[in-house]
Amino acid sequence: MRLLRVALVLSVIALPGCNGKNPAGPSQPAASAISGLAINGAGAVLTGVSASYTATATFSDGTSRAVTPAWISSNPAVGSADGDGRLDGRSHGSTTLTATYQGRSVSKTVQVVNNYAGTWNGSFVIRACSDSGDLTNHDGGWCLAGFGRVGTVVSGMTMRLAQSGTNLTEITGTLGSFEEALTGVVTADGRLTLGGTFREWDWDHEIVEAIWQIHAWDSNLAGPDVMTGRWSEHLISFFRIGTADIDNEFVTITRTSRVASASTRR
Repeated sequence: MRLLRVALVLSVIALPGCNGKNPAGPSQPAASAISGLAINGAGAVLTGVSASYTATATFSDGTSRAVTPAWISSNPAVGSADGDGRLDGRSHGSTTLTATYQGRSVSKTVQVVNNYAGTWNGSFVIRACSDSGDLTNHDGGWCLAGFGRVGTVVSGMTMRLAQSGTNLTEITGTLGSFEEALTGVVTADGRLTLGGTFREWDWDHEIVEAIWQIHAWDSNLAGPDVMTGRWSEHLISFFRIGTADIDNEFVTITRTSRVASASTRR
């Protein structure tokens, strides 16, 4: 009887699994393969401003989630990208932002646009002037002896500009104390064009004594907060009946404060 019990114990200890192998555990589901990758973020960035981008991956099981890819900019001189998906706008132009995750890449074109938003203060010089009517005949003439005399430097110029739109190329603003708006665009090569019509009031008598028309505005950034350029004015005077056409050029104009521009849409 003792021998029988020992034999049973030994047989239990040595009992193998099926075909002499241990039973396998439950199988693990295969990881879902990535099937798509998308970049989320603005299509335009201003110079001197940063924008953040994220990436979303779609998987073969139909799910999607935010992922952390590797980022690279094709043109770092225009817009430089860091490892967190932040793009710094450096100069006017275009760059391709690329995200790579698990062997899959996706790209997005980002326009970096010259930043004109803010308050600008400075002076300009009158380069050319012609007049007619009483503006020619009164007090020696507007252009020869008056405010339109060529070479006159006018200080205290102030502009306040805002930049918005899908591509951050739309400009609105004010000029000095005029109530009417300046409007314009940033051109494809980064230059600023502006225009507007402004009324000069005689507030004592509540009448308009002159109308100023700003046109042929052509300016550009000469640094982060410095602008150069020229523009023309057409003056219609009702006080001294006549007209004048004046060409102006910035002597110096600098940005004294920046304002946030409207966010772009994807």
